[in-house]
Amino acid sequence: MLRLVSIETGLEDIKSHLNDCGYQVVDMAENLRPVEAVIYMGAPTNSSVAAKAARGTAVINAAGLTAEQVASCLDERL
Repeated sequence: MLRLVSIETGLEDIKSHLNDCGYQVVDMAENLRPVEAVIYMGAPTNSSVAAKAARGTAVINAAGLTAEQVASCLDERL
C-alpha cells in the first residue's frame, strides 16, 4: 500500500521525487482524505497546514530542503 502524503501546491520537484520513491502524493488544496504526512513551504497558517494535519500526522516544512532530504525525513517519521 502506498503511503499517502499531502503537499502544498507549487512543490512539483518534491512531489515528483516522492512519487518516484513510492509515495502517493496529493495536492493539499484538493485533498479531503486523511494522510500520513503534510509537506509545506514557509510559515504554516491555520487554514493551510494545521487544518489538514490530524493528530499523529507528520508535518514537514520543506523550506531549505532538497527533494531527497524531504524523502529522508518522511522515511524517518513514517
